[in-house]
This record gives sequence, structure tokens and C-alpha cells, in this order.
Amino acid sequence: MKKINIGFLGYGTRALDALMEDERFEVKAFFAPLSRLCEDVYDAKKKYPGPEFGIVKDNDDVRKAFERYKGKVECFLMNACPIILNQQVLDVMPVYNIHPGNLTDNRGHQPHLWTVLLAEKESEIVLHEVNPGIDEGKIIAKKVMSIDDSMDSLQVLNLLEDEIPYLLDGLYDHIVNGIPPVEAVFGGEYRRVMVYQDYEFSPENMDSPGFLEDVLRKIRARAMHHGAYFIYRDERIYVDRLLDDERLTETGGLNGEVEIEFHGTVVMLRKNDRLLVFRLNKREQIR
Repeated sequence: MKKINIGFLGYGTRALDALMEDERFEVKAFFAPLSRLCEDVYDAKKKYPGPEFGIVKDNDDVRKAFERYKGKVECFLMNACPIILNQQVLDVMPVYNIHPGNLTDNRGHQPHLWTVLLAEKESEIVLHEVNPGIDEGKIIAKKVMSIDDSMDSLQVLNLLEDEIPYLLDGLYDHIVNGIPPVEAVFGGEYRRVMVYQDYEFSPENMDSPGFLEDVLRKIRARAMHHGAYFIYRDERIYVDRLLDDERLTETGGLNGEVEIEFHGTVVMLRKNDRLLVFRLNKREQIR
């Protein structure tokens, strides 16, 4: 069995774990992007003292790092790296990227969040050759997975990343056995980074059709953060779980306005005869 010397670029350490556990690959280097340094990165550095560890800030840093490993590794595997590699970098080293989303219409940052927010019924995890575009190119391997409408974004990501060993099978066959790409995608739809307004809701609309379903999607999409939020006076009020949905025998509120009450770790929203109780995650002052 041929062993492939490889490098890793990014902060998606589940992909690094899969590489380290796969006897067909020998990881020689692990470079993490400066803008995404986190606990997972440093835990991986301690867990895997063998590969050279380094921090890269931009394309110039990546190019210099790749040049040191030219002829020592066959390629780099990239996962969760915000640096969009330019042609000067890619001329030094072949790079493959793992993307937890469809390249046709779910390119860009946070694809698993958009999958939940848009209530998609399926998603993909893809291994593709990197070019100077964003999440496009020749697809070496992919796995399509069904998404349950009760799943949050972390569960979607974990479901997809469970298939990373399958993608590594495709990468190995591509490099060693010359298996061609399964398809190529260029110029697909790019989904922007989420902004506050994407997971904001208005309690005044709580009697509107589909209101609660929309809030719950926003909570599930932001499960890796603070949940969905609404504005109360000069604060963002983040909620991350629905605790109760009740129809009251008495109509409350003044002229159909929303009553908002905070009690311990819950926030209550009441309008007319409906009471919604959410778990309170965080109160954040608006600057």
C-alpha cells in the first residue's frame, strides 16, 4: 500500500483527525489560519506533536509554507480555511478542500447554517480541487445526506463530517489510482456570511402564520452560537430553546401588543391568548 505524504491547512480539526487516523496518509504539516485560532486548533497541536505546526495570515504566508514542503508532500488538504488561495499559491502545491455543502448553490462560509435556515431536505459534503474561485472546481468525491427538519446546524455539520473518511477514500483513489473527478462545478451560487438580521425575529408577529416555525429554524441555525434574538429596548435578547407554547383562557395584552417578561433564565412573550416561553441564552447591549 502506497502511503501519501500530505499537509493540512485550516481549523476544521475533524478532517485532521480523520487524516491522522488513516494509515494511508502521513501528515507532515498542520497550518492554521490566524483569523480562526481557537481551542480546537491548540488541542490538535498538543494531540498531534508529529506534524510541523504553523500559523498563516494570508496568501503570502501560505505560499512560503507550501514552498518549504514542495517535494516533501504530494498535496495539502484544506478544511475550514477563510483564506481564498490565489494562483501563486496553487502553482506551488495541489490543494483539495472539504466543503459541507452543495457547490452548485451553497458555496461560501457557514453552509450548514444556511441548510438549516432555508429548511433544505438534503445537503452534501464535497472534496474538490481548489482553484482561485470560492468553493468551485473538479469534485473528487461527495456524499449526499438527508437532513431532518428537527436537526440544528451542529447536528448537520456532524452528520456531514462523519463522511470525511469516505472523502479520503476518494482522494486516495484519485492520487494513487488516477480515478478521475466525478463532476465539475464552476460558478455556483455563493451564500454570504450570515448577519444579525438573518436570525432576528419580531415578537409583534407572534400571531402570524408560520411565526414559530421561522423562529425555531433560526434557533437551530444558530445552535453553535447564541440562538435567535429579538430587540427589547436597547438589548438583543437571545433565545435558544422553546420551553412552552400555551393558549390561555384569558386574553392579555393592551390593544394586541406583546407583553415581555423576564424570570430567571426564561423570557415570556404574550400576545392576546398566546404565551410563548423561551430559554434565555444571553442579553446583549446594543452599542
